[in-house]
Amino acid sequence: MSGPTRALGHDLLVVRSERFDLRIGLRGMILVLAPLLVGYLLGLLEAGVLVTFGTLNLLFVEAPAPAATRSRTLAVGCLANTAGFAAGTLAARAPFGLEVPVAGLAVAVALLAARWPDWQNVSFIAAVMVVIAIGIPVTNLAGEALRPFAILLGGLFGLTGITIYRLATRAPPDAADATGPAAPPVPWRHVGPHAGVVGATVAVGLLVGALLGLPRDYWIMLTVIVALRIDLASTIAFSAARIAGTVGGAAVAFVLTDVTGDPWVLVPILAVATTLCLATRAVNYTVYAVWVTLTVILLLNVAYSGGPTLAVVRVIDTVIGGSLALLAAFALWIVTARHGGPETKSAV
Repeated sequence: MSGPTRALGHDLLVVRSERFDLRIGLRGMILVLAPLLVGYLLGLLEAGVLVTFGTLNLLFVEAPAPAATRSRTLAVGCLANTAGFAAGTLAARAPFGLEVPVAGLAVAVALLAARWPDWQNVSFIAAVMVVIAIGIPVTNLAGEALRPFAILLGGLFGLTGITIYRLATRAPPDAADATGPAAPPVPWRHVGPHAGVVGATVAVGLLVGALLGLPRDYWIMLTVIVALRIDLASTIAFSAARIAGTVGGAAVAFVLTDVTGDPWVLVPILAVATTLCLATRAVNYTVYAVWVTLTVILLLNVAYSGGPTLAVVRVIDTVIGGSLALLAAFALWIVTARHGGPETKSAV
C-alpha cells in the first residue's frame, strides 16, 4: 500500500502555492456570475442557472492547465458538454427502470474518449454533465428540450470570454502546441474496464440515492466520476480529498445558509467562492474541493433555495459516492492488475 499511501499524502497535504492564479479566478468569476445575474434581472433565473453551469463546466475543461489548453479543445468541450447534458436529460425523462442503466451507459460512453490524453478532461467533464442534467430540477424553463441549448449558450459565452481574455493579455491561445509530441493513447484494456466500472458504479449510485430518497442524488454520481480513477492509488487519494474538502466546504455553507437565504447576501459570497475555486484548482485538490463545494451549494441556494439542508445532503451524498468509488476501485484493480496496471493516469 506504499503507492496509495504516497498518493494520498501528496494530494491531501502538498500545496503548490506557486500555481495559485488569481487572474484566472477573477476571470472565471465574472464569466460564471454574468449569466446568473442576467437571468435574475430578466426573471429567468432557472435559465440563468443552466447557462451558468454551461460556462462553469467549460472553465473546468481548461482548469487543470488554463495556459496550455488549446482553443480547439475548448470548442470541442463546449459541444461535448452540451451532448452530455442532452444525454442526461434523456436519461432523466426515461422511466426509472431505464433511467439507471441509461445514465450508466451515457457516462461510460463519455469516458471512452479518455483513451486519448488530449481529450481526457473533455471526456471527464462531459460525463459530469450527464449526471448534472439528471439532478437539476426543471420548474420554470419552457420545456426540457431547451435545457441543452442553455448549456450550449453558456459554453459559447465562456469560450468567447476566454478568447477575449487571451487576446487582451496577449496570452498564446494554443500554447499546448509548443509542448512537444502528443502523449500515446491509453490502451483500451485500461480505458474500457475503467469506463465500464465507472458507468456501472454511477448507475448503482443513482439507484442508492433513489432508494434512500435523497433530494440531490446526482452528487453521489458526481463523486463517483470524480473519485473513481484509472488506478487504485489515485482513487484512494481523490476519494479522501473529495470527502475532506466537501465536509469543509459544506460546513461553511451550512452556517452561511442557516444565517440567511437572501440572494443579495449570498451572491457576493458566491463570487468569492467561485474566484477561489478556479484560482486554486492546481494548488491542492482538497482546497479546491472546499471551494467548489461552497460554490455549488450557494449557487443552488440562490436558484432553488433549500437552506442548510443542501449542505448536509452534499456531505451524505459525497460519503456514499466516495465509498462506492473505493469499492469499485478494488474491482477495477483486479481486472487491470493482471495486465500490469494502467500505464497512464488521468490528467484531471
